[in-house]
Amino acid sequence: MTEKIVERSAFPGAKLLDPTKYGNDEYLIVALLGFILFVAIKHLIFHTIYFWWFQHGRFYIPNTLWTILTGKTLSKRLLNHVSTSSHGNDLNGILNVVDEYFKNKEFAPSLGETKGKVVDEVLEKHKPNSVLIIGCHLGYCLLRILKSLPDNATVFVIEENAEFIATSKQLVAMTKTTIKVTYLCGNAKDLLSTLHCDYGVEKLDFIFLNRISHEEPSHLPLVHLLEGNSENTHSFVHQSGNLDNSKRTVMLADKVVMPGDPSFLKYVRESDHYETKYYQMSLEHSSHEIVDGMEVAIYTGS
Repeated sequence: MTEKIVERSAFPGAKLLDPTKYGNDEYLIVALLGFILFVAIKHLIFHTIYFWWFQHGRFYIPNTLWTILTGKTLSKRLLNHVSTSSHGNDLNGILNVVDEYFKNKEFAPSLGETKGKVVDEVLEKHKPNSVLIIGCHLGYCLLRILKSLPDNATVFVIEENAEFIATSKQLVAMTKTTIKVTYLCGNAKDLLSTLHCDYGVEKLDFIFLNRISHEEPSHLPLVHLLEGNSENTHSFVHQSGNLDNSKRTVMLADKVVMPGDPSFLKYVRESDHYETKYYQMSLEHSSHEIVDGMEVAIYTGS
């Protein structure tokens, strides 16, 4: 009895390694593999790198390059641009100059006109007198908020970067505003208690929460401190907010989508103590594909 010997390929796809033996099926498989490879490369280049650029690269790379070439930090470059521009020491004029610089010269996290209008709307509606800004960066958000406040308002700014505070002070000084602004340099969680102990702040009408990078922690721990959830912390939120005619504490958080703050959003949206409203827009000075958002959280009482 003769044993039949069947020739087997080294592996199922071995035939694909020899184009001279291709038939219709092999050509189809190669075409599909080529298409999959094309899509993967396209996604890597035009999506992953694209979003990385808008999320990180377009700030850090140009900023580092311009700092090396000019020998000046972003703060000094911005101040030099504003001081040599025509704005007449008008707050709106300075806002436009700063916004134009970040839009056309070099990108930096700010608000931009779309988000600025959200700030204007919230302030016009609630008319706060006591304001806390956590994270002012180079001062644009501070200037935008000052524009809508009465002359007797009191503003506190907490910012970790001393150079950013110095820049914000100089920009505010150019506006000739009479609104009192107090600057505190350091970590917000460490400095919140000083608002009550050292400055006599009882309640805050408006709180602006700002984050400019993924590395910064969520707003949520700060919100808990502001609420005074522990026995040893002072509550800065108006507790009678459930009454129709009472003062309410309004929190406005920026960049809740980019870089994002899911913990904060989940807490305020699921809490019985807050009324929330979400504003969606593109990231300032960016493509419409780069989505960002702002969240208004109004404390209605415990």
